[in-house]
Amino acid sequence: MTAKRTPLYHAFLARNAQMAEKAHFLTANVFTDARTEHRAVRNAAGLFEIFGQFLVEVAGKQAERFLNETLVADITKVAPGGGVYCGILNEQGGYIDDVITYRPESELFWVVPAPHRVDRVETYLRERGAAHGVHAVSLGYRYVSLSLQGPRSRDCLAAVTDVDLSNTALPAFGLLTGTVADIPGVAITRTGFTGELGYELWVPTEYVESFYDALLNAGKPFGLVPCGAGSMGSLRIEKRYPIWGRDIGEDTTPVEAGLGWTVKSKEADYPGKAVVERQKRDGTERLLVLLELPEGTALPDMGAAVTHEGAAVGKVTSAAMGHTVGRPLALAYVKRDLVTDGRVVNLPGDVAATVRPRALYDPKSTRPRV
Repeated sequence: MTAKRTPLYHAFLARNAQMAEKAHFLTANVFTDARTEHRAVRNAAGLFEIFGQFLVEVAGKQAERFLNETLVADITKVAPGGGVYCGILNEQGGYIDDVITYRPESELFWVVPAPHRVDRVETYLRERGAAHGVHAVSLGYRYVSLSLQGPRSRDCLAAVTDVDLSNTALPAFGLLTGTVADIPGVAITRTGFTGELGYELWVPTEYVESFYDALLNAGKPFGLVPCGAGSMGSLRIEKRYPIWGRDIGEDTTPVEAGLGWTVKSKEADYPGKAVVERQKRDGTERLLVLLELPEGTALPDMGAAVTHEGAAVGKVTSAAMGHTVGRPLALAYVKRDLVTDGRVVNLPGDVAATVRPRALYDPKSTRPRV
């Protein structure tokens, strides 16, 4: 399959980005190098394009009820202007996808799938919603998703908009729409995948190249730099954030992935409810953990065996260098009885890895809430 070009393809080339194919999109991998861009996000700000991330619009008088019977979150508690992170599950409790769902209006919702799951999620919601009289359709490239991340991200955004960005006006997972960098109709959401204060911006596609340049120029005094996909992997793994297709999938449940907190108690039935409620009560045989590797160790391959005392106890799902913590890191599923902080397990090559059930970077997640 020929890789698709994102709307910022030429803007990336103009900034000398090294391009790479990700999820069938040709996008910027790095502009300088992954370590430099990683540190810019931790210390100042970085701007990413989230290639192929589309909004799936769900609308209708029964939209709230429909989504409440489809997602693991309690959608009745999401007010207009709010959002929630949760899962869409199959009947076995496995992830069709993990999504953020926003509520721009009372009877209108935006479901945000992973870029490579848009078609699957759109089809699932459209077919399931038909019986409820609910309309579901991907908005495609009506908008381009940009992610502005880092402790100076609010300063960068405030330099190009009069929209109130205070915690009161725009709390975590909040949604506002306004004029940004002279572009009307930009949706501003308070979220991200880096563990820092951040915003995901939904920019009308016809304006995105000028918007991209304007935001980077306005943010330069605050340390804003363009970032590529190469640093996103290292940023998210320090926070123990899983991604679909590697760390979660249709054969893994929220409880196994350490995301049981996203499953809310509610009367409404949804696919997989009995499975995840049982697992929340009784536990699971395996859990997703962070593995801390010795400094200088090569990253393990996806699927590499995790062993303990010579016996196979799990497998690696993803790995990246933790540039802030100064160690190679991996995510892996391991047997539940081995999930204690500091436990040593082994990877191929007799590499000793330390089990960390929680994120190594900002484990209490205080930085995104400033």
